[in-house]
Amino acid sequence: MELHRKVILVLDTVESVRLMESDESGFIQRWRRFAHEARNLVVPTHGGRFHRSTGDGFLLAFDQATAAVHAAFDLLRRCGEGNRQLGAEPPLQLQVRIAAHAAHYIADEFDIYGSGVNLASRLLALAGPGEFVVSAALRDLLAGSGTRLKDLGMHRLRHLSRPTHAFRVLAAGPAAGPDAQPPSAAGYAGS
Repeated sequence: MELHRKVILVLDTVESVRLMESDESGFIQRWRRFAHEARNLVVPTHGGRFHRSTGDGFLLAFDQATAAVHAAFDLLRRCGEGNRQLGAEPPLQLQVRIAAHAAHYIADEFDIYGSGVNLASRLLALAGPGEFVVSAALRDLLAGSGTRLKDLGMHRLRHLSRPTHAFRVLAAGPAAGPDAQPPSAAGYAGS
């Protein structure tokens, strides 16, 4: 086992159980297409590592904070584009939410472990469809990058003993180019 310090990014599908019950084959088609793009295009392009698939989400790690932010916006953009290309109606659209935290973790051949991984996962509760939420530790690493954030204040997250300071990422820094802006609400039902 090896100790690492990286940005842990967690992505989750919003209401995946409802989507699966409503249109199982359509949901699986949209998810598989999105997961393929994430694994083969987004994560490698931004220097990330794919650690785990949860069936309706991912656990990723990045060496650089700005790379994690750019990857998150790329994932959100691709999700919206996939909905449009596949003609998914709003109630059946694939929507994701993302959270990230900078922390140490232990890695082995199967998974990554640690309280930082847990915190990143718990931050998902603060993200709505099409949103990206980060911890104060990650916010600190983004200082000077041009990344725009909204302070969400302190939150008690499930099973964590201390409150967590969270921030919603509104836009990535300019180095990410035009695709770094948040996706339009048109790509996400209910956002």
